[in-house]
Formats: sequence, C-alpha cells, structure tokens
Amino acid sequence: MADFAKRLAKALRIPFRAALVKVRETREQKTMENSAHQAANVKGAFDIAPEGLMEGPLLLVDDMVDSRWTLTECARVLREAGSGLVFPVVLANSSGTDEER
Repeated sequence: MADFAKRLAKALRIPFRAALVKVRETREQKTMENSAHQAANVKGAFDIAPEGLMEGPLLLVDDMVDSRWTLTECARVLREAGSGLVFPVVLANSSGTDEER
C-alpha cells in the first residue's frame, strides 16, 4: 500500500509521508461479530510514525474497507496528534455492501 500511496502522491504532486505505524496486531475486521467488536479491535492499534506529521490536510489511503472502523481510528489518532483535515481514500469496499458514502 505504501508504494501505491507514494505513486498517488507523486501523480497528485503532493508530498508523501507515512504518518502512521501499526503498533499491535489486530484480527480482520470482517471476522468481528458486530460494530462494537470492530471498534475495540482497532482501538489503540495505530500511532504516529517517528517521522511525525506534516502540516495541513492529508490523504489517508487504505487498500480496502470492511467496517470503516480502521479509517475512523486512524483519523482519530492523526487529528489528536494535530493533523489538518483527514480525507480518506479507499481502493475497494469489501464490507459486502454497495453503499456509497
């Protein structure tokens, strides 16, 4: 995913920085019984990368979305660390719904 995000940033002519690191393993979101379990599964699983944040808004790029809780948790960590607005970009929806948001 990092390689794709770097190429996307280059194509958009914006700087790239891996702003997050995963600090603990999690189970796949689609294996969780409900939304509360999905939220708990990713709570505290991400932290700011040693390189830190750049100022201003950022794109949060993920390969696929199951529950949307991973994106929510990552955005929370970024915002609490002082990032600008967070714009999620997802390549595929694997949640089993065709709902657009």
